[in-house]
Amino acid sequence: MTNLPAEPLRRWMIDVLGAESADPSVAAHVAESLTQTSLRGVDSHGVRLFPHYVRTLRAGGVNGRPAYKFARRAPSCGVLAADHTFGHASGAEAMKHAIEMARECGIGAVAVQHSSHFGAAAYFGFLAAEADMIGLAFTHSDALLQTYGGTQPYLGPNPICFVAPCLGEAPFCLDMSCSSFSWNKIRQYRERQEPLPAGVAADSRGCATVDPAAARSLTPIGEYKGYGLALMVEILCSLLTGMPYGVHIKPMFDVPPETRRDLGHFFMAINISNFQPVAVFKTRLKSLMDELRGEPRLNGAIPVMAPGDPEKHVLQIRRAAGIPLSAADWTEFQKLGRQYNLSLPAPVEKELVPR
Repeated sequence: MTNLPAEPLRRWMIDVLGAESADPSVAAHVAESLTQTSLRGVDSHGVRLFPHYVRTLRAGGVNGRPAYKFARRAPSCGVLAADHTFGHASGAEAMKHAIEMARECGIGAVAVQHSSHFGAAAYFGFLAAEADMIGLAFTHSDALLQTYGGTQPYLGPNPICFVAPCLGEAPFCLDMSCSSFSWNKIRQYRERQEPLPAGVAADSRGCATVDPAAARSLTPIGEYKGYGLALMVEILCSLLTGMPYGVHIKPMFDVPPETRRDLGHFFMAINISNFQPVAVFKTRLKSLMDELRGEPRLNGAIPVMAPGDPEKHVLQIRRAAGIPLSAADWTEFQKLGRQYNLSLPAPVEKELVPR
């Protein structure tokens, strides 16, 4: 592993995107989202995806200089046409509108159309939490989730994210897929040629497999419950946006990089102050999570945690130790550095990286 310091890496990614004439605000959201995600330990959706994003930008599959069109259809809802830009940027733009409407109306909801992969959903929820609001974010993806009772995937693993501000610590964050594993993690296991955990993937016949090369679909969480939640997200992100659904969604990988995916997203901001005093809400949420953490342990060595606690722990480590890149990812970043004549930040000294 090679560990790179987060802030210099974020600036380097902005420079690479700028070299491809991406709008500065677009580049900033992409780099910030990827850096934040890797710092929180969600490597499957973090900086390792950057070389892929650059390829799609160069080829025209993603538009680096979008002309957004926002239509406010009612006091608390609107539709954003994203002009095929990075989902990280269009999602931030949509959440900005949702927050503005929530300030006026208590709740704001925005459907996004003609977008692309938006990375980790938590990024957008945190934007709402910074405004002392609850943020919800949803998106759909290509058909990778095994259909309950079937052999083939039809829906995507379609993430669900809920973020709420909390007193004295980072916001509560539940950012979950409707599958028990992400497809980007499957790809990581393929690269390392390691067997998968049991029960996370199925092969082309719909049978469970631990061979990452044989995996063709992801197992839904809670069997039919995860499958049902994925369909709920599909309705929000496909039917409310007018975008393709299920097997009609273009895949993220294994297609020409110039392919425009026409993804949909859905965002909500809830103004806490229209329901409870913000300070009271944040204090009670802190108490709620601390009481949960204090519950008796099943295993004395494993603490009871609230959702998002593992990411908070990793964040503290990686702020000092840097963001780890596998040998394959480090090679890809070095290629980009040579291609754009942009020097990568110096790796973190090994003695600063925890073992």
